[in-house]
Formats: sequence, structure tokens, C-alpha cells
Amino acid sequence: MVLPGLRVLAPVSGAVGLAIGVAGWLTGGRRDVWARPGRLHIETHGVHGVDGARVARRVERVLERHPGVLWARVNAPACRVVVEVADPPPPRRELVALVARAESAPASVDEEIAEEELHHPAEGLRRTGVVANLAVDAVALGLAGLTRMAPWAPLPAEVAGLVSAVELHPRLRELAAVRLHGQERAESLVSMAAGLAQALAAGGSGVVVDIAERVGRWRESRADQWAWRAAEPRLIRGPEDAGADPVAVERPRPLPDGPVERYQRRMLAGGVAVVAAVAPLAGLRRAGAVGLAVLPKAAETGRAAFASQLGLALSRSGALVMDRAALRRLDRMDTLVLDGAALRPGRWALTDLVPLAGADTGDVVEHGSALFAAENPWEVRGAGEWTLAPVDKLELRGRTGVRQRRGLADAGAEVVLGLARRSRLEALLAVEADVAPELDTVVGAARRAGLRIVLATDGQWPRADYADAVVERGGSLAGVVRDIQATGGVVMLLSGDRRALAAADCGVGVHVEGSPPPWGAHVLVGPELGPAVLLVEAVVAARSVDRDCIVLAQAATGIGALTALGGGATRAAARSLDVVNVGAALAFADGVWRVHRLHAEAGRRTRTA
Repeated sequence: MVLPGLRVLAPVSGAVGLAIGVAGWLTGGRRDVWARPGRLHIETHGVHGVDGARVARRVERVLERHPGVLWARVNAPACRVVVEVADPPPPRRELVALVARAESAPASVDEEIAEEELHHPAEGLRRTGVVANLAVDAVALGLAGLTRMAPWAPLPAEVAGLVSAVELHPRLRELAAVRLHGQERAESLVSMAAGLAQALAAGGSGVVVDIAERVGRWRESRADQWAWRAAEPRLIRGPEDAGADPVAVERPRPLPDGPVERYQRRMLAGGVAVVAAVAPLAGLRRAGAVGLAVLPKAAETGRAAFASQLGLALSRSGALVMDRAALRRLDRMDTLVLDGAALRPGRWALTDLVPLAGADTGDVVEHGSALFAAENPWEVRGAGEWTLAPVDKLELRGRTGVRQRRGLADAGAEVVLGLARRSRLEALLAVEADVAPELDTVVGAARRAGLRIVLATDGQWPRADYADAVVERGGSLAGVVRDIQATGGVVMLLSGDRRALAAADCGVGVHVEGSPPPWGAHVLVGPELGPAVLLVEAVVAARSVDRDCIVLAQAATGIGALTALGGGATRAAARSLDVVNVGAALAFADGVWRVHRLHAEAGRRTRTA
């Protein structure tokens, strides 16, 4: 006797094969190239390993020998070579072939995986796997419709649950990543398999949730690409801005689990025990259905939706997300490291003015303020009888204010200026490097998030009382980050030091116009720190999403278990999975709503300020 489900095995296998074929065709193996008039960014391999620097120099030399190339620089953190071309430009395929030839020896497996999973914002959708996943979801949705009309399911719902367990359990995901050569590839293939299995076993509710999640990632990728198009001419003005050597990203110890990972491990391990306990009382099928109810899909779905929506908001706010994976780690951050150098936007501020004996206070305040140049306080500036400059640059007769200058320096002045009328010193002005105006907002956001604030600085720092710890930056800010990670900390860093940014768990690179961008950062922002404030605020929101979605997952577990025990045994697993998918849909909505609320509150604070 042939079981009804086996009769559709051949067409089902054909549909699965077609879906996987479409996925492979859409992801493709072509080298990614982004271009604008006069410039190309070509994907480059083998620039991260031991010989990475040597491979990078060889790629540059080979390209620059081409008569149509003006200059070429390898940006190893981005896995791209930036090529400035003449007018008319050479054929793109010639340059791509030169890059492939210059790489010579193939990259190692580990390098290939690392480079494949680094998504440059310029690449858009093709290399992310989103389109491939959506194609498979479309096939799965069609199969789900057929399954709903059929009197039996072609696949037992228990099988779909087992595939979903692989997708959701952190340890099983790690094993799949090893077997399938890369975490992202494993997640994509397992997600495709889970969607198809659920469509064939329990209908389309799970597929609909997956499609919503993919659409969120689609929008995030498109926003990143548009942000890159707007930022690239400003970031890369010449070869000195384009090139960057590889940076080390290994942590001194593994990244600690967050609330979602801990919940997933606990529930999926408990599910086995539940099945064993219920089976003697309710039968194996009902016990299996109760076990499926513990699938923590809501927790993972809510976090993914939050991260995609946050990436979209950051791109629209002027930030450039270079590594989207960092946005999915925000719930684990516990330390904010502020680089003192990055918090000084290159401007200076008057902090004190000391009139000397006999000087008119009103006159010295008026002329001192008028002559002061915030961009360059060392410049000699004059107007009529008055001159403002460092004291040693003034031509003075009589007093030089030695005692008052020493007092201002002891009080923290970094520069002491003299204000002279004709050749007589009338006043001394204390000058200190200005601090980014958003610093107070960043600190306030960190306090609300419960983050420990560490200030890394090389010298005396004004108003450092807000920091929980002040450390010497020394020669290696990356060393400061590693030390915190070695003690179990998870670090968000605000800096312009690209090696330290790559070492951090979420590196927010501050780019000051006129200097090379801090390639290696996970998120690039300008000297205005509004997007950085949004990121710090997002730590609180990410934790709230975790909490909400774990509650939703727990509710789905309870209701799913009752549903599994309450009806017929044949459809018990399908009913349980439907409840799990409803919980995931609510978690998705919660993740999106949290970002909208976060963005609205940030805008309200900006208007108030």
C-alpha cells in the first residue's frame, strides 16, 4: 500500500529542486562591481590572510599598468579595489579579469567565508541572498496553497519542526555553518528548507512571516545602497582616502550569548524533555506537537525585524552601515568606549578670560571675542590697535603675564592667548579643544541603556566626570577594547581609529571631512553624532524587543501546547506550528514598531534641543 503523501514525492522534489536552482542562479558567482562615472569598486579576494598586504599591492600594480587606469587602491576591510579610470573608461570586464589574475593563488576557505559574509553597502540585493530566499518563499507559498486544498499533508509537520529547530538553535546553527562552509550560507539554506518544509506540512503561515522578514532586509539593503551612492564621492576624494590594509577582528574570547540565545538553548533543550514526559500520557504524535510548541521563533524573528528596520533608519539619517551583523548584536552591549580624539571636532573654544591690571573689561571681552578664530587659535589676528595671538608671537613692551599664564595652564587651558593693545598686554585668554556638542546626548543615552562609559584619552580631559573609567589611550586603542572584551565585556566604540573599530563588537567610526575614512568601522557617521546617539539609544530598544519577543514566544508555547493536546492527533503538530508562527508575526510587528518609536523619540529630542 502506498501512502498518499508518497504519491506527491516526485513533484514535491521537483519543486524543491527548482527552488534551489533559482536560488543558486540568483545568488550567482560573479564578482561584484559598483561603478559611477570615472570610478569602479571591484570585489577583491585574498586580501585578508597572511599574504593579504602582498596580494593587495600586486592587484594595485597590475591595474595601474593598464593605460586606462589613473590609480588603484585596495580597501581590504571592504574587500574592494577602488579604481579611478580615464575618459573614455576601459571595458569593465578587462579590469575584472586583471583583478582575478593578480590575485593568483585562491583564498583559503576561511578567507572566502569571511569575504562572502561581508556585505558592502554598494552591492545592494544580489549578494545578500534576499532575492534567492524570496524566490524560494514564493515557491513555498504556492506549495502551501496546494497543501491546504489537499486532504493530507505531503510531509509530516514534525519534519518541518525539526528543520526549524536547526534554524533556531544556536549550537545547531554553528554546526550547520561548519558543514555548509559559512554561517550566512547555512542560515540561508536552512531557512529555505524550513520554509519549504512548513509549506508542505503546516500551510503558509510560517512562509508569510518569512516573506515579511525578507522584505525588511530587502528595504534595508536598498537603503544602504542609496546611502553609499550619496556618501562615496564625499568619503573618497582621492587615492589617499581609498586604500586601507587589513585589520584583525578576532576577539580574545567568544562573544557572550544574549537573552535570545540563552532562551533558545533553554527552550529547545527543554522541548526534548517535554516530549519524553508527555509521550506516555498523550501518545507520540501529540507529544511531538507539544515539543514543537517550544520553538522560539518569535524571539529570533523580532530581533531580525528590529535590526533590519534600524539599518533602514540609520541609512536615512546619514549613517553608512558597513557591516549589518553589528546591528544584530546591540542587545549584548554593556560598555561604551569613547575615544577622546574623535569627540573633538577640530574646533576650539574660549573657556576663560583674565583682564590684566588697568585693562577695561568691556573692551577686552569685545575685542577678544571678535578676534578669536575657533578653527585656528594659533593664527595672529589683528584689527586696528588690537592683536590676538599666542603670547610668544606678540611684540610686547612691559608685562607678559607670566603668573596669570601659569594659572590658566594649571586650570586646564590647552592654549593661552594674549590680547594686546598696541604693544601692551591687556588680557589673557584660555582656549581648550571644543567637544562634540552631541556628547551630552550620547552620555545620556548610554546612561539610559545602563552602559558602562569608558573614556580613552592621551591627556587631561575636561568634564571627564561623566565617565565610569578614564584610561590612557596609549599607542593602541585596540588594546583597550581587547582588554575589556577579555574580561567578558561587549564593546561599542565611538572613534576614528580603524583598527580599534574593527576590534570592537560595534565600531561607530567618526569621519571628519578632510581626513581618510576609518575603514574597518561597522557604521560610519560624520562629525555630527546624531546617528551615533540613535545607535546608543537602540541598545535599550533592542533589549526591549528581546524581552517582548521572549514573552510572545512563551505565550505561543503555552497556547500551542494546549492546542496540540486539544484536537485530533493527526493535525496536532500543524496546529502547534500555526500558533508558533502567529507569535513570530507579532514579534515581527513589535521589532518594527520599536524602531519607529525610537526614531520618533530621537526626532522629538532634537527638536526640543
